[in-house]
Amino acid sequence: MPWPPRQPARSEIAPEDMEAYEFTIERAGRHAGAPDPETDAAYYGHLLLSAQTSLRLGQLGVYFRALGERGDSFSHGDREFVDQVFAADWKTNCVAEWHINDALSTGVRLEAIEALRYGREHELTEREALLASFIRKVVTGKMDADTWNRVEADMGERGVMDYACFILFLQTTMRGIQLTSGGQEPSDEFIDQMIADFKSGKRQIDDHRKRIG
Repeated sequence: MPWPPRQPARSEIAPEDMEAYEFTIERAGRHAGAPDPETDAAYYGHLLLSAQTSLRLGQLGVYFRALGERGDSFSHGDREFVDQVFAADWKTNCVAEWHINDALSTGVRLEAIEALRYGREHELTEREALLASFIRKVVTGKMDADTWNRVEADMGERGVMDYACFILFLQTTMRGIQLTSGGQEPSDEFIDQMIADFKSGKRQIDDHRKRIG
Protein backbone atom coordinates (compact mmCIF):
# COMPACT_ATOMS: atom_id res chain seq x y z
CA MET A 1 0.00 0.00 0.00
CA PRO A 2 1.49 3.38 -0.95
CA TRP A 3 1.94 6.35 1.32
CA PRO A 4 -0.03 8.51 1.72
CA PRO A 5 -2.79 5.95 2.04
CA ARG A 6 -5.61 5.87 -0.49
CA GLN A 7 -9.36 5.92 0.07
CA PRO A 8 -10.94 2.56 -0.72
CA ALA A 9 -13.84 2.34 -3.17
CA ARG A 10 -17.33 1.35 -2.05
CA SER A 11 -16.88 -2.00 -3.84
CA GLU A 12 -13.95 -2.85 -1.56
CA ILE A 13 -15.86 -2.37 1.69
CA ALA A 14 -16.80 -5.54 3.56
CA PRO A 15 -20.52 -5.95 4.35
CA GLU A 16 -19.90 -5.64 8.08
CA ASP A 17 -18.17 -2.28 7.46
CA MET A 18 -20.81 -0.74 5.22
CA GLU A 19 -22.44 1.20 8.07
CA ALA A 20 -19.07 2.74 8.84
CA TYR A 21 -18.56 3.57 5.17
CA GLU A 22 -21.98 5.23 4.79
CA PHE A 23 -21.50 7.26 7.97
CA THR A 24 -18.12 8.52 6.80
CA ILE A 25 -19.25 9.39 3.28
CA GLU A 26 -22.36 11.20 4.49
CA ARG A 27 -20.43 13.18 7.08
CA ALA A 28 -17.71 14.15 4.62
CA GLY A 29 -20.31 15.60 2.28
CA ARG A 30 -22.29 17.41 4.98
CA HIS A 31 -19.65 18.41 7.47
CA ALA A 32 -16.58 18.93 5.29
CA GLY A 33 -18.34 19.95 2.09
CA ALA A 34 -16.54 17.35 -0.01
CA PRO A 35 -17.92 17.61 -3.58
CA ASP A 36 -17.47 13.88 -4.22
CA PRO A 37 -16.88 12.13 -0.90
CA GLU A 38 -16.93 8.68 -2.49
CA THR A 39 -13.62 9.54 -4.13
CA ASP A 40 -12.24 12.06 -1.63
CA ALA A 41 -13.56 12.15 1.93
CA ALA A 42 -10.23 13.57 3.13
CA TYR A 43 -8.84 12.26 6.43
CA TYR A 44 -11.81 10.06 7.32
CA GLY A 45 -11.84 8.65 3.79
CA HIS A 46 -8.28 7.42 4.18
CA LEU A 47 -9.27 5.93 7.52
CA LEU A 48 -11.84 3.78 5.70
CA LEU A 49 -8.99 1.34 5.14
CA SER A 50 -9.73 0.73 8.84
CA ALA A 51 -13.45 1.40 8.54
CA GLN A 52 -14.47 0.79 12.13
CA THR A 53 -11.81 3.22 13.30
CA SER A 54 -13.16 5.83 10.89
CA LEU A 55 -16.67 5.29 12.25
CA ARG A 56 -15.71 5.57 15.90
CA LEU A 57 -13.45 8.57 15.51
CA GLY A 58 -16.11 10.23 13.38
CA GLN A 59 -18.76 9.58 16.03
CA LEU A 60 -16.52 11.11 18.67
CA GLY A 61 -16.09 14.14 16.42
CA VAL A 62 -19.87 14.53 16.18
CA TYR A 63 -20.16 14.27 19.96
CA PHE A 64 -17.45 16.78 20.76
CA ARG A 65 -18.60 19.32 18.15
CA ALA A 66 -22.09 19.31 19.69
CA LEU A 67 -21.03 19.84 23.31
CA GLY A 68 -21.01 23.61 22.89
CA GLU A 69 -24.78 23.45 22.45
CA ARG A 70 -25.35 21.96 25.93
CA GLY A 71 -24.50 24.94 28.10
CA ASP A 72 -22.92 22.79 30.82
CA SER A 73 -19.56 22.05 29.23
CA PHE A 74 -16.92 23.87 27.20
CA SER A 75 -18.06 26.34 24.55
CA HIS A 76 -17.67 26.16 20.79
CA GLY A 77 -15.06 28.90 21.07
CA ASP A 78 -13.11 26.92 23.68
CA ARG A 79 -13.14 23.96 21.30
CA GLU A 80 -11.89 25.98 18.36
CA PHE A 81 -9.18 27.55 20.51
CA VAL A 82 -7.52 24.13 20.83
CA ASP A 83 -7.01 23.98 17.05
CA GLN A 84 -5.25 27.33 17.18
CA VAL A 85 -2.89 26.27 19.98
CA PHE A 86 -1.98 23.02 18.24
CA ALA A 87 -1.49 24.74 14.88
CA ALA A 88 0.88 27.25 16.44
CA ASP A 89 2.80 24.77 18.58
CA TRP A 90 3.16 22.16 15.83
CA LYS A 91 3.77 24.68 13.02
CA THR A 92 1.07 23.12 10.87
CA ASN A 93 -1.68 24.54 8.64
CA CYS A 94 -3.43 21.19 8.20
CA VAL A 95 -6.75 22.45 9.61
CA ALA A 96 -6.23 26.20 9.35
CA GLU A 97 -8.29 26.84 6.23
CA TRP A 98 -11.53 25.83 7.98
CA HIS A 99 -10.74 26.29 11.62
CA ILE A 100 -9.53 29.87 11.61
CA ASN A 101 -12.92 30.75 10.14
CA ASP A 102 -14.74 28.58 12.68
CA ALA A 103 -12.72 30.01 15.56
CA LEU A 104 -13.75 33.52 14.55
CA SER A 105 -17.34 32.39 14.03
CA THR A 106 -17.46 31.01 17.57
CA GLY A 107 -16.05 34.14 19.18
CA VAL A 108 -12.32 33.48 19.34
CA ARG A 109 -10.53 36.80 18.98
CA LEU A 110 -8.54 37.32 15.79
CA GLU A 111 -5.92 38.93 18.01
CA ALA A 112 -5.65 35.67 19.97
CA ILE A 113 -5.17 33.66 16.78
CA GLU A 114 -2.44 36.09 15.70
CA ALA A 115 -0.82 36.03 19.14
CA LEU A 116 -0.52 32.24 19.04
CA ARG A 117 0.51 32.02 15.39
CA TYR A 118 3.08 34.81 15.47
CA GLY A 119 4.60 34.21 18.90
CA ARG A 120 3.04 37.15 20.75
CA GLU A 121 1.38 35.28 23.59
CA HIS A 122 1.79 38.23 25.94
CA GLU A 123 -1.19 39.63 24.00
CA LEU A 124 -3.50 36.81 25.15
CA THR A 125 -6.10 37.58 27.77
CA GLU A 126 -5.75 35.93 31.17
CA ARG A 127 -8.38 33.32 30.26
CA GLU A 128 -6.84 32.61 26.84
CA ALA A 129 -3.44 32.13 28.45
CA LEU A 130 -4.98 29.77 31.01
CA LEU A 131 -6.62 27.65 28.31
CA ALA A 132 -3.40 27.54 26.28
CA SER A 133 -1.52 26.36 29.35
CA PHE A 134 -4.19 23.76 30.14
CA ILE A 135 -4.14 22.43 26.56
CA ARG A 136 -0.37 22.06 26.61
CA LYS A 137 -0.35 20.38 30.00
CA VAL A 138 -2.94 17.83 28.90
CA VAL A 139 -0.86 16.92 25.86
CA THR A 140 2.49 16.77 27.64
CA GLY A 141 1.17 14.90 30.68
CA LYS A 142 2.29 17.70 32.99
CA MET A 143 -1.03 18.81 34.45
CA ASP A 144 -0.96 20.46 37.87
CA ALA A 145 -3.67 21.06 40.46
CA ASP A 146 -3.72 24.84 40.12
CA THR A 147 -4.27 24.79 36.34
CA TRP A 148 -6.89 22.03 36.52
CA ASN A 149 -8.77 23.71 39.36
CA ARG A 150 -8.82 27.10 37.64
CA VAL A 151 -10.28 25.61 34.46
CA GLU A 152 -12.75 23.56 36.51
CA ALA A 153 -13.88 26.77 38.25
CA ASP A 154 -14.44 28.26 34.78
CA MET A 155 -16.13 25.32 33.01
CA GLY A 156 -17.44 23.14 35.81
CA GLU A 157 -16.52 19.63 36.82
CA ARG A 158 -18.04 18.04 33.74
CA GLY A 159 -16.70 20.73 31.42
CA VAL A 160 -13.07 20.42 32.43
CA MET A 161 -13.12 16.64 31.89
CA ASP A 162 -14.93 17.04 28.58
CA TYR A 163 -12.30 19.60 27.56
CA ALA A 164 -9.37 17.38 28.50
CA CYS A 165 -10.87 14.47 26.56
CA PHE A 166 -11.53 16.67 23.53
CA ILE A 167 -7.94 17.91 23.58
CA LEU A 168 -6.69 14.33 23.47
CA PHE A 169 -9.14 13.52 20.67
CA LEU A 170 -8.11 16.54 18.61
CA GLN A 171 -4.45 15.63 19.04
CA THR A 172 -5.25 12.25 17.47
CA THR A 173 -7.26 13.87 14.68
CA MET A 174 -4.71 16.50 13.71
CA ARG A 175 -1.81 14.07 13.83
CA GLY A 176 -3.93 11.68 11.76
CA ILE A 177 -4.55 14.37 9.17
CA GLN A 178 -0.82 15.04 8.99
CA LEU A 179 -0.15 11.31 8.72
CA THR A 180 -2.57 10.67 5.87
CA SER A 181 -2.11 13.88 3.87
CA GLY A 182 1.35 13.04 2.61
CA GLY A 183 2.66 16.36 3.87
CA GLN A 184 0.26 18.39 1.73
CA GLU A 185 -1.30 21.38 3.47
CA PRO A 186 -1.92 25.08 2.83
CA SER A 187 1.19 27.24 2.75
CA ASP A 188 2.05 29.79 5.44
CA GLU A 189 1.63 32.50 2.82
CA PHE A 190 -1.91 31.37 2.01
CA ILE A 191 -2.97 31.24 5.68
CA ASP A 192 -1.27 34.54 6.51
CA GLN A 193 -3.14 36.21 3.65
CA MET A 194 -6.39 34.64 4.82
CA ILE A 195 -5.86 36.10 8.29
CA ALA A 196 -5.08 39.49 6.78
CA ASP A 197 -8.26 39.30 4.71
CA PHE A 198 -10.35 38.49 7.76
CA LYS A 199 -8.74 41.42 9.54
CA SER A 200 -9.46 43.86 6.73
CA GLY A 201 -12.99 42.57 6.15
CA LYS A 202 -12.16 41.39 2.64
CA ARG A 203 -13.00 37.83 3.70
CA GLN A 204 -16.31 37.17 5.41
CA ILE A 205 -16.74 34.77 8.31
CA ASP A 206 -18.79 31.71 7.45
CA ASP A 207 -21.20 30.29 10.05
CA HIS A 208 -19.46 27.45 11.91
CA ARG A 209 -22.82 25.77 12.57
CA LYS A 210 -22.78 24.45 9.01
CA ARG A 211 -20.09 22.08 10.18
CA ILE A 212 -21.47 20.93 13.51
CA GLY A 213 -21.87 17.18 13.29
